[in-house]
Amino acid sequence: MKQQMCKITIQGTEREYPRETTFQQIADEYQSQMENDIVLVKFQQDLRELHQSVLRDGELEFITTAEKPGRDTYRRSVTLLMEAAAWKLYPNLELLVQHSIGQGYYCEFRHADAICVPDQKMLQALKEKMQAFVEADLPIVKYNMSTQDASARFRQMGRMDKVRLMRYRRSSRVNVYELQEFPDYYYGYMVPGTGYLKYFDLILYRDGMMLLLPDQKDPEHVAEFRDREKLAVVLDETECWGRQLEVPTVGALDDVICHGKISELILMQEALMEKKIGDIAEQIASRPDKKIVMIAGPSSSGKTTFSHRLSIQLKAKG
Repeated sequence: MKQQMCKITIQGTEREYPRETTFQQIADEYQSQMENDIVLVKFQQDLRELHQSVLRDGELEFITTAEKPGRDTYRRSVTLLMEAAAWKLYPNLELLVQHSIGQGYYCEFRHADAICVPDQKMLQALKEKMQAFVEADLPIVKYNMSTQDASARFRQMGRMDKVRLMRYRRSSRVNVYELQEFPDYYYGYMVPGTGYLKYFDLILYRDGMMLLLPDQKDPEHVAEFRDREKLAVVLDETECWGRQLEVPTVGALDDVICHGKISELILMQEALMEKKIGDIAEQIASRPDKKIVMIAGPSSSGKTTFSHRLSIQLKAKG
Protein backbone atom coordinates (compact mmCIF):
# COMPACT_ATOMS: atom_id res chain seq x y z
CA MET A 1 0.00 0.00 0.00
CA LYS A 2 1.34 3.43 -0.95
CA GLN A 3 2.49 5.53 1.98
CA GLN A 4 0.31 8.57 2.63
CA MET A 5 2.15 11.88 2.21
CA CYS A 6 1.49 15.32 3.71
CA LYS A 7 2.30 18.61 2.01
CA ILE A 8 4.12 20.92 4.43
CA THR A 9 5.00 24.53 3.61
CA ILE A 10 8.26 25.58 5.29
CA GLN A 11 9.82 29.02 4.77
CA GLY A 12 7.65 29.52 1.68
CA THR A 13 8.59 26.21 0.08
CA GLU A 14 6.23 23.25 -0.13
CA ARG A 15 7.66 19.85 0.73
CA GLU A 16 6.19 16.40 1.17
CA TYR A 17 6.73 14.19 4.22
CA PRO A 18 5.33 10.76 5.07
CA ARG A 19 2.37 10.94 7.44
CA GLU A 20 3.50 10.37 11.07
CA THR A 21 6.87 12.10 10.51
CA THR A 22 7.69 13.88 13.77
CA PHE A 23 8.25 17.62 13.92
CA GLN A 24 11.62 16.81 15.52
CA GLN A 25 12.72 14.94 12.37
CA ILE A 26 11.77 17.92 10.23
CA ALA A 27 13.43 20.38 12.62
CA ASP A 28 16.67 18.37 12.50
CA GLU A 29 16.82 18.95 8.73
CA TYR A 30 16.62 22.73 9.19
CA GLN A 31 18.56 23.19 12.43
CA SER A 32 21.81 24.07 10.64
CA GLN A 33 20.02 27.03 9.01
CA MET A 34 18.89 28.45 12.36
CA GLU A 35 20.94 30.67 14.64
CA ASN A 36 19.47 29.12 17.82
CA ASP A 37 18.10 25.74 18.84
CA ILE A 38 14.63 24.76 17.62
CA VAL A 39 12.55 23.65 20.63
CA LEU A 40 8.96 23.98 19.32
CA VAL A 41 7.12 24.43 16.06
CA LYS A 42 4.06 26.39 15.05
CA PHE A 43 1.85 24.30 12.78
CA GLN A 44 -1.16 26.03 11.27
CA GLN A 45 -0.66 28.82 13.87
CA ASP A 46 -0.81 26.36 16.81
CA LEU A 47 2.25 25.63 18.98
CA ARG A 48 3.26 21.97 18.92
CA GLU A 49 5.92 19.98 20.76
CA LEU A 50 8.63 18.33 18.69
CA HIS A 51 7.63 14.78 19.63
CA GLN A 52 4.27 15.26 17.88
CA SER A 53 3.72 14.06 14.32
CA VAL A 54 2.55 15.47 11.01
CA LEU A 55 -1.00 14.22 10.35
CA ARG A 56 -2.22 16.57 7.63
CA ASP A 57 -1.16 19.26 5.18
CA GLY A 58 -0.23 22.65 6.62
CA GLU A 59 2.25 25.47 7.14
CA LEU A 60 5.14 24.94 9.54
CA GLU A 61 7.21 27.55 11.40
CA PHE A 62 10.15 26.83 13.73
CA ILE A 63 10.30 28.30 17.25
CA THR A 64 13.77 28.70 18.75
CA THR A 65 15.09 29.63 22.18
CA ALA A 66 15.40 33.23 20.98
CA GLU A 67 11.58 33.59 21.09
CA LYS A 68 9.46 33.79 24.24
CA PRO A 69 7.56 30.48 23.77
CA GLY A 70 10.90 28.80 23.12
CA ARG A 71 12.58 30.40 26.14
CA ASP A 72 9.69 29.39 28.38
CA THR A 73 9.88 25.82 27.08
CA TYR A 74 13.63 25.72 27.73
CA ARG A 75 13.34 27.10 31.28
CA ARG A 76 10.53 24.69 32.09
CA SER A 77 12.55 21.73 30.78
CA VAL A 78 15.74 22.66 32.66
CA THR A 79 13.66 22.86 35.85
CA LEU A 80 12.49 19.28 35.30
CA LEU A 81 16.09 18.27 34.58
CA MET A 82 17.22 19.76 37.91
CA GLU A 83 14.36 18.21 39.87
CA ALA A 84 14.92 14.75 38.39
CA ALA A 85 18.68 14.90 39.08
CA ALA A 86 18.09 16.09 42.65
CA TRP A 87 15.57 13.28 43.22
CA LYS A 88 18.13 10.70 42.06
CA LEU A 89 20.86 12.10 44.31
CA TYR A 90 18.85 13.16 47.36
CA PRO A 91 15.59 11.14 47.46
CA ASN A 92 14.94 12.10 51.09
CA LEU A 93 15.03 15.83 50.39
CA GLU A 94 12.37 17.97 48.73
CA LEU A 95 13.62 20.49 46.18
CA LEU A 96 11.43 23.59 45.98
CA VAL A 97 11.64 26.14 43.16
CA GLN A 98 10.68 29.22 45.16
CA HIS A 99 10.78 32.24 42.86
CA SER A 100 12.61 33.88 39.95
CA ILE A 101 15.39 36.41 40.42
CA GLY A 102 16.84 37.92 37.25
CA GLN A 103 17.40 35.20 34.65
CA GLY A 104 17.24 32.34 37.14
CA TYR A 105 15.27 30.53 39.84
CA TYR A 106 15.97 30.52 43.56
CA CYS A 107 15.62 26.99 44.94
CA GLU A 108 15.73 25.44 48.41
CA PHE A 109 16.14 21.94 49.77
CA ARG A 110 13.78 21.00 52.58
CA HIS A 111 13.41 18.05 54.90
CA ALA A 112 10.39 17.75 57.18
CA ASP A 113 9.56 21.45 56.62
CA ALA A 114 13.06 22.57 57.67
CA ILE A 115 15.56 24.14 55.25
CA CYS A 116 18.55 21.97 54.40
CA VAL A 117 21.29 24.41 53.40
CA PRO A 118 23.41 22.95 50.55
CA ASP A 119 27.20 23.22 50.39
CA GLN A 120 29.49 23.47 47.37
CA LYS A 121 30.10 19.72 47.28
CA MET A 122 26.36 19.01 47.18
CA LEU A 123 25.86 21.62 44.48
CA GLN A 124 28.69 20.25 42.33
CA ALA A 125 27.27 16.73 42.54
CA LEU A 126 23.88 17.99 41.39
CA LYS A 127 25.40 19.94 38.50
CA GLU A 128 27.41 16.91 37.37
CA LYS A 129 24.31 14.70 37.49
CA MET A 130 22.39 17.22 35.37
CA GLN A 131 25.24 17.38 32.85
CA ALA A 132 25.35 13.57 32.72
CA PHE A 133 21.63 13.54 31.88
CA VAL A 134 22.22 16.10 29.12
CA GLU A 135 25.10 14.12 27.60
CA ALA A 136 22.98 10.95 27.66
CA ASP A 137 20.18 12.78 25.76
CA LEU A 138 17.50 11.09 27.84
CA PRO A 139 13.88 11.27 26.64
CA ILE A 140 11.37 13.52 28.39
CA VAL A 141 8.22 11.45 28.06
CA LYS A 142 4.76 12.99 28.02
CA TYR A 143 1.83 11.01 29.41
CA ASN A 144 -1.82 11.98 29.17
CA MET A 145 -3.41 10.22 32.12
CA SER A 146 -6.48 10.47 34.26
CA THR A 147 -6.28 13.05 37.04
CA GLN A 148 -6.98 10.25 39.51
CA ASP A 149 -4.00 8.18 38.28
CA ALA A 150 -1.72 11.23 38.33
CA SER A 151 -2.79 12.00 41.90
CA ALA A 152 -2.09 8.41 42.96
CA ARG A 153 1.38 8.59 41.37
CA PHE A 154 2.27 11.81 43.18
CA ARG A 155 0.85 10.49 46.46
CA GLN A 156 3.06 7.40 46.16
CA MET A 157 6.09 9.71 45.89
CA GLY A 158 4.95 11.77 48.89
CA ARG A 159 4.45 14.91 46.79
CA MET A 160 1.33 16.14 48.51
CA ASP A 161 1.50 19.62 46.94
CA LYS A 162 0.83 17.98 43.56
CA VAL A 163 -1.91 15.80 45.05
CA ARG A 164 -3.68 18.96 46.23
CA LEU A 165 -3.40 20.48 42.76
CA MET A 166 -4.91 17.38 41.16
CA ARG A 167 -7.79 17.46 43.65
CA TYR A 168 -9.02 20.79 42.27
CA ARG A 169 -8.50 20.15 38.55
CA ARG A 170 -11.78 20.38 36.67
CA SER A 171 -10.51 18.29 33.77
CA SER A 172 -10.60 14.51 34.14
CA ARG A 173 -7.21 14.17 32.41
CA VAL A 174 -3.81 15.79 32.82
CA ASN A 175 -0.45 15.88 31.02
CA VAL A 176 2.43 14.56 33.11
CA TYR A 177 6.08 14.70 31.97
CA GLU A 178 8.57 12.11 33.18
CA LEU A 179 12.37 12.07 33.20
CA GLN A 180 14.25 9.09 34.63
CA GLU A 181 11.14 7.83 36.45
CA PHE A 182 10.59 11.27 37.99
CA PRO A 183 7.13 12.59 37.01
CA ASP A 184 5.95 16.19 37.29
CA TYR A 185 3.05 18.35 36.20
CA TYR A 186 3.80 21.47 34.15
CA TYR A 187 1.41 23.92 32.60
CA GLY A 188 3.21 24.35 29.30
CA TYR A 189 5.35 22.72 26.63
CA MET A 190 8.62 20.78 27.03
CA VAL A 191 11.54 19.72 24.83
CA PRO A 192 11.61 16.03 23.80
CA GLY A 193 14.92 15.18 25.45
CA THR A 194 17.68 16.37 27.76
CA GLY A 195 20.14 16.82 24.89
CA TYR A 196 18.54 20.22 24.22
CA LEU A 197 19.39 21.52 27.71
CA LYS A 198 23.06 22.44 27.38
CA TYR A 199 23.08 25.87 28.97
CA PHE A 200 22.60 26.25 32.74
CA ASP A 201 24.58 26.72 35.93
CA LEU A 202 24.13 26.37 39.69
CA ILE A 203 25.51 28.66 42.39
CA LEU A 204 25.01 28.85 46.14
CA TYR A 205 22.74 31.72 47.20
CA ARG A 206 21.39 32.63 50.64
CA ASP A 207 20.01 29.42 52.23
CA GLY A 208 19.66 27.63 48.90
CA MET A 209 20.92 27.94 45.36
CA MET A 210 20.26 29.70 42.08
CA LEU A 211 19.51 27.80 38.89
CA LEU A 212 20.99 30.15 36.30
CA LEU A 213 19.49 30.14 32.81
CA PRO A 214 20.43 31.64 29.43
CA ASP A 215 20.23 35.35 28.78
CA GLN A 216 17.13 36.44 26.86
CA LYS A 217 19.30 38.21 24.28
CA ASP A 218 21.89 35.42 24.07
CA PRO A 219 20.20 32.00 24.38
CA GLU A 220 23.46 30.06 24.12
CA HIS A 221 25.16 31.65 27.14
CA VAL A 222 24.12 31.56 30.78
CA ALA A 223 23.22 35.03 32.05
CA GLU A 224 25.54 36.57 34.62
CA PHE A 225 23.90 36.54 38.04
CA ARG A 226 23.26 39.96 39.50
CA ASP A 227 22.16 39.86 43.09
CA ARG A 228 18.97 41.77 43.87
CA GLU A 229 19.20 41.64 47.64
CA LYS A 230 16.16 43.77 48.48
CA LEU A 231 13.96 41.81 46.07
CA ALA A 232 15.25 38.52 47.50
CA VAL A 233 14.42 39.67 51.04
CA VAL A 234 10.87 40.61 50.04
CA LEU A 235 10.34 37.31 48.21
CA ASP A 236 11.68 35.34 51.19
CA GLU A 237 9.35 37.28 53.46
CA THR A 238 6.43 36.43 51.18
CA GLU A 239 7.31 32.72 51.33
CA CYS A 240 7.53 32.98 55.13
CA TRP A 241 4.09 34.64 55.26
CA GLY A 242 2.67 31.84 53.14
CA ARG A 243 3.95 29.24 55.57
CA GLN A 244 2.72 31.24 58.59
CA LEU A 245 -0.76 31.46 57.08
CA GLU A 246 -0.59 27.77 56.12
CA VAL A 247 -0.93 28.52 52.41
CA PRO A 248 2.54 27.73 51.03
CA THR A 249 1.12 26.34 47.76
CA VAL A 250 -1.76 26.97 45.36
CA GLY A 251 -3.32 23.67 46.43
CA ALA A 252 -3.28 24.79 50.07
CA LEU A 253 -4.99 28.04 49.06
CA ASP A 254 -7.65 25.99 47.25
CA ASP A 255 -8.23 24.07 50.52
CA VAL A 256 -8.78 27.32 52.43
CA ILE A 257 -11.28 28.58 49.85
CA CYS A 258 -13.23 25.31 49.79
CA HIS A 259 -13.41 25.19 53.59
CA GLY A 260 -14.96 28.67 53.65
CA LYS A 261 -11.99 30.31 55.40
CA ILE A 262 -10.94 32.78 52.71
CA SER A 263 -12.33 35.81 54.61
CA GLU A 264 -10.28 34.87 57.67
CA LEU A 265 -7.18 34.44 55.49
CA ILE A 266 -7.68 37.89 53.92
CA LEU A 267 -8.02 39.49 57.37
CA MET A 268 -4.81 37.82 58.58
CA GLN A 269 -2.99 38.95 55.43
CA GLU A 270 -4.27 42.50 55.92
CA ALA A 271 -3.07 42.46 59.53
CA LEU A 272 0.41 41.36 58.44
CA MET A 273 0.54 44.03 55.75
CA GLU A 274 -0.65 46.76 58.14
CA LYS A 275 2.09 45.79 60.57
CA LYS A 276 4.63 45.97 57.76
CA ILE A 277 3.44 49.44 56.75
CA GLY A 278 3.61 50.46 60.41
CA ASP A 279 7.24 49.28 60.55
CA ILE A 280 8.05 51.35 57.44
CA ALA A 281 6.38 54.40 59.03
CA GLU A 282 8.48 53.84 62.16
CA GLN A 283 11.66 53.89 60.07
CA ILE A 284 10.60 57.13 58.36
CA ALA A 285 9.60 58.80 61.63
CA SER A 286 12.99 57.93 63.15
CA ARG A 287 14.72 59.99 60.44
CA PRO A 288 13.20 63.51 60.67
CA ASP A 289 15.95 64.92 58.43
CA LYS A 290 14.44 63.08 55.43
CA LYS A 291 11.75 65.17 53.70
CA ILE A 292 10.68 63.02 50.74
CA VAL A 293 9.51 59.40 50.56
CA MET A 294 9.54 57.91 47.05
CA ILE A 295 7.37 54.95 46.05
CA ALA A 296 8.17 53.02 42.85
CA GLY A 297 6.23 50.31 41.05
CA PRO A 298 4.64 49.42 37.72
CA SER A 299 1.18 50.51 36.63
CA SER A 300 -1.72 49.27 38.80
CA SER A 301 0.64 47.73 41.38
CA GLY A 302 -0.99 49.55 44.31
CA LYS A 303 1.22 52.62 44.74
CA THR A 304 -1.65 55.03 45.43
CA THR A 305 -3.38 52.71 47.90
CA PHE A 306 -0.08 52.06 49.64
CA SER A 307 0.71 55.81 49.89
CA HIS A 308 -2.67 56.45 51.57
CA ARG A 309 -2.14 53.66 54.08
CA LEU A 310 1.41 54.81 54.78
CA SER A 311 0.28 58.42 55.28
CA ILE A 312 -2.26 57.27 57.89
CA GLN A 313 0.45 55.42 59.78
CA LEU A 314 2.72 58.48 59.59
CA LYS A 315 -0.05 60.76 60.90
CA ALA A 316 -0.56 58.32 63.79
CA LYS A 317 3.11 58.95 64.66
CA GLY A 318 2.65 62.70 64.51
